[in-house]
Amino acid sequence: MKILLLLPWEKDYVAYRDKFSTLLTYAPITLVTLAALVPKEITADITVCDEMVQKIDYNVRYDIVAISFVTSSAPRAYKIAKKFKAKGSYIVFGGYHSSFMPEEAAEYADTIIIGPSEKSFPQFLLDYMKGNPQSEYNIPSIEPTDYVVPRRDLLPKKGYLNVPCVIASRGCKNECEFCAINAMDTPNSRPIADVIDEIKSLKTRKLIFFDPNFFQNRDYALELMKEMEKMNIRWGSNATVDVAFDDELIEAARKSGYAGVLFGLESINKEALVGASKDFNDPKQYKQAIEIMQANNISVNGCFVLGFDTDTKESLHSFPEQVEYLGLNIVRYAILTPVPNSALFNRLDAEERIITRDWTKYTQNKCVFQPKNMSPEELEEIYIKVWKDSYRWRKIWGRVKDVSLQNKMIALGANVGFKYVGSNVDRS
Repeated sequence: MKILLLLPWEKDYVAYRDKFSTLLTYAPITLVTLAALVPKEITADITVCDEMVQKIDYNVRYDIVAISFVTSSAPRAYKIAKKFKAKGSYIVFGGYHSSFMPEEAAEYADTIIIGPSEKSFPQFLLDYMKGNPQSEYNIPSIEPTDYVVPRRDLLPKKGYLNVPCVIASRGCKNECEFCAINAMDTPNSRPIADVIDEIKSLKTRKLIFFDPNFFQNRDYALELMKEMEKMNIRWGSNATVDVAFDDELIEAARKSGYAGVLFGLESINKEALVGASKDFNDPKQYKQAIEIMQANNISVNGCFVLGFDTDTKESLHSFPEQVEYLGLNIVRYAILTPVPNSALFNRLDAEERIITRDWTKYTQNKCVFQPKNMSPEELEEIYIKVWKDSYRWRKIWGRVKDVSLQNKMIALGANVGFKYVGSNVDRS
């Protein structure tokens, strides 16, 4: 049986990838995880294709084509599905958009997998082999023993950062209105021994944890970092700002080789954070939290969202100066973009503020709703301006000059890459 596991990308979303791509992009873990979920009793010839770096070969006849996609790539996924279906392939959809919009996705696929795939995908394959595949699978209860080690050997060797990605914990306990992770996955952690064994097998000195919030299970994180102390590695992860004020966690992180953190700061306006159900963030503590991390040789990437109801043109224009004041090492911006059928989307839709259902525009660099205090066009213009202003050479140097030698090249590379992104956001 021949299986194609596919990650499609809308062209506009990857328009910047002709240069500096490997400075920005980690190898995806979805496809190779699905490959590892294929039951051992099934003899399968598995091909993975990440359209970000590979071209689809339509000349091969696949028995099953499994496509995982986000909202902006939904039209692309549907187009690809039609082509393979015409050749006789059985089409399976999964991922965020399929999970939130199963009725729409079902128009183009034979089977839809909703939510996590650890149990659903193997069950589908077994059912398929018996000649009785179901039209929909939804098995949300994932146990630690259901996790698998991704088949990284199937990925192309070029096109990504040479930093492997590992997942220790899935899900997030927080319920931020603009984030879909909470609705997609319940918090769950792998056995620590399994995580350590996977890291050892990678034979690397650098890695990234793709966990939505590495430190959310405090005791688990402490135990895992204690084991990582013995490994002489440098690593990074996502985290919430409050972790900076937990002395025991930060000391354990430092000892284990913690090199970089991505903070979802989102806004410098407390009222906006409260409205987005992220009131555990306090902008008054941002600068102190950043300084604590940097004092422990941990670089800080701060992410901000533009377009909350309390945002004004003046407050958004101030972002480059605020970033400079905070002393971030890297900064990223995104326009508030609701996942279709999520709580945020449904609220904005009920208020008649969703202005387009052209999913290709749901890229986080286009405005798909009516903001409260400006026009959609003005929000997009401000987004472009703050990217470019934040990545002037003087500001890049200011962010990396005091970074430790160990982290300096990584920080510089990321800043140069994002400078290129900022110079191209208005072309997509």
